[in-house]
Amino acid sequence: MPLYGHCVTLSKSLHLLRSMSKQSKECNRRGRKCVKVSLDKSVSYDDPVPTIEEQLRSASSVDELMKIIYPEYWTMLKCQSKRGGRFHFKEPSASDPGQEDEPMAFAAAHYNFEIFKSIEAEWRKTQCMPREVCLDVGKEFGAAANTFFKPTCVSVYRCGGCCNSEGLQCMNISTSYVSKTLFEIVVPLSQRPKPVTISFANHTACRCLSKPDVYRQVHSIIRRSLAECDGANRTCPKDHVWSVPLCRCVVQHDFTFAPPSPDSRSSDGLSDLCGPNKELDDESCQCVCKGGLRPSSCGPNRELDRESCQCVCKLSAASCGPNRVLDRSTCQCVCAKSCPKNQPLNPAKCTCECTETPNKCFLRGRRFRPQTCSCHAPPCRRRACETGYYFSEEVCHCVPTYWRPSR
Repeated sequence: MPLYGHCVTLSKSLHLLRSMSKQSKECNRRGRKCVKVSLDKSVSYDDPVPTIEEQLRSASSVDELMKIIYPEYWTMLKCQSKRGGRFHFKEPSASDPGQEDEPMAFAAAHYNFEIFKSIEAEWRKTQCMPREVCLDVGKEFGAAANTFFKPTCVSVYRCGGCCNSEGLQCMNISTSYVSKTLFEIVVPLSQRPKPVTISFANHTACRCLSKPDVYRQVHSIIRRSLAECDGANRTCPKDHVWSVPLCRCVVQHDFTFAPPSPDSRSSDGLSDLCGPNKELDDESCQCVCKGGLRPSSCGPNRELDRESCQCVCKLSAASCGPNRVLDRSTCQCVCAKSCPKNQPLNPAKCTCECTETPNKCFLRGRRFRPQTCSCHAPPCRRRACETGYYFSEEVCHCVPTYWRPSR
């Protein structure tokens, strides 16, 4: 019974879309503002309506279609189907009139996934791809009226199938040639039927192409005339996009997901299943952090807290060692030691290092004083020097006169 009821719901939804399309065209002709209509609480449509209609028409699989109709719940429903169960949602009570549309939002919860598989299989069979067809030889090559071939038709592969958008056509993008041997018969019978070998185009790859691309293809499988655009695909002004079916720039209308209302019971949906910071992964059916956040994206000395989905620092202040403190903004141990002016800090060792050494002081004729980390010049007694020498206060010695610095 639930399956029947919700299949009817889906049928009503599709009927609603067709009605919306007609109403949109009627509004445009009369120059009126169309009323905003909502299919699901999480999907909204603005004037004109065909934007969401184009989304549905261009869907290429059951999965893509259901993601448009139920953007928030489809992944959850698929995962529950893999586990062999289903989600159960509370029915709206009379005292909670704000939830009267809730069964519509959760209609997909009661679908039979075997039906989806059947629809998907049929969908795949009708995709644009090379298909074996019977080709009339005479019509293909335009044979004379008194000439025919036996067999009349040959088996070749030609592109066929449906595209997911009305503006696209199934066309071949790769072609090979195969040779077929047939009997050619000319009437009246002036000679016996003779075998002839004819090459036929065999389509090996297909693709759905837009009308401008169709003209660039050599072999077309669609034998109907194509409507020509007055102008080529060109750059459209701001907030406009090029419409292939209409061959002109049209106003772009984006559909947006409506934010959840404050009084909505989010505990019945994805928030209760995965939490506010997580989302359901399509492949693993596990709750993972939003935005693809992984442990490798946290950086050095940080680890991913899978509960809060935040990168937290895994270092502690005790692990930093003496004279170091933990900088939580960078999650690194930094040196907190203060040093005097003449003993600058070595950040790598976190020590105050003296810039003077006994050897440096000796070369300058001074003595090293470790208490102050400086070179000390002790007072020296001045004495008389021989001719050609002078007394240097720096070294407390008589040095040659030519060593005297020029002033």
